[in-house]
Amino acid sequence: MVACIKKTPWPSTCGASHPTRFSQSAEPPFLRQPLQKQSQEASNAVNAVRNPAMARPQGSRGTKQLTTEERQRVRTLYFDATKSQAEIHTITGYTKAQIRTAIRARDATANRSTGRPRTLTPEQEQELVDYVTASKKTRRMGFLELSTIIFAGIFGVWVIKHALYRLGFRRRAARKKPPITERVRQLRETWAREHEHWTLEQWAKVLWTDETWVTGGPHRKQYVTRRQGEEWDPTCIVEKHQRKGGWMFWGCFSGLGKGPGIFWEKDWGKINAETYRAHTVPVIHGWVQLCKAYLGQDLILMQDGAPGHAAAETKQDLQERNIVVMEWPPFSPDLNPIESCWNWMKDWVEDRYGLEEKPSYDDLRKWINEAWKALPDDYLKELLASMPDRCKAVIEAKGMHTKY
Repeated sequence: MVACIKKTPWPSTCGASHPTRFSQSAEPPFLRQPLQKQSQEASNAVNAVRNPAMARPQGSRGTKQLTTEERQRVRTLYFDATKSQAEIHTITGYTKAQIRTAIRARDATANRSTGRPRTLTPEQEQELVDYVTASKKTRRMGFLELSTIIFAGIFGVWVIKHALYRLGFRRRAARKKPPITERVRQLRETWAREHEHWTLEQWAKVLWTDETWVTGGPHRKQYVTRRQGEEWDPTCIVEKHQRKGGWMFWGCFSGLGKGPGIFWEKDWGKINAETYRAHTVPVIHGWVQLCKAYLGQDLILMQDGAPGHAAAETKQDLQERNIVVMEWPPFSPDLNPIESCWNWMKDWVEDRYGLEEKPSYDDLRKWINEAWKALPDDYLKELLASMPDRCKAVIEAKGMHTKY
């Protein structure tokens, strides 16, 4: 018998339930014996090193607990083959926690699982997935409703929840996007294909325009640091005002940079064909003429299909002013890069004045003007450079919603 070498924290193999790991300077017993006399476990370990194909595939997800055979493999590689835990991870693909647990155990026998076993069969899980992903209605159903409709309520909420959890499903807030009919879908996809190969120089000649409504207070979801029971502390509350004051702002930009911005004054009334032609169209005309006269750039106007923009009187007015208007698919804010500018500006205002829940109109006007001036030109260039990707995303979605 080979003499035992004591190494803490592992006890000697003499009368112990797990073997001793030998130091790097000591020669492991299985190397001093002929290969045919090695234990089957040590032979398998050596083969796994010599033949990587025998190793567990990289990237595969390990179970929470290894089987007895898998634990024995880890222990053989560690104690007999003197492999490090990192090397065992590379050879087997097991997680570091699984390897560490197998090494520290008294023996290779896997502990009996104390968790609640799965009660849905693979066929029932597939039926659950097929039902959940079938429609908007089923996507919005809660766990109890799913159990009642699919399985007549024989499975509890936690069974349904954990089954979906294992399959990668989570309950998330639904994204808000404009409605897309079949006609709109076709128009969006056609527009994206027609402009898919436009160059940056062509995109730079477009005057991107849009309006946005800006209010005071937080723009993003607010998080506070608090202890249990402090949820009603005044410092942990975000005030909610019933009639929150705001201001409509119109802006534009092109490859030449930012254009003029307009605050929609309160005495102008609502934005319709008449007021749009009276206050916005003259600004567009002046900017287009200025860019052509002094910068030598002929700009193409992009505006969405809002009623004031699409009115026959507005189209006629723009035509008489020799302003070329780009054809635009309806319900396509994801194709308009200036939409991202509004989020940037609102974040900028919140970071500096977010605690002012209900500012005066004069303060709000001042803040918006500061945010518009602070909008970086490099950011606008990035937005223009994103147009090919936006078109590609619409094409890949076959005209449906995209991440933009």
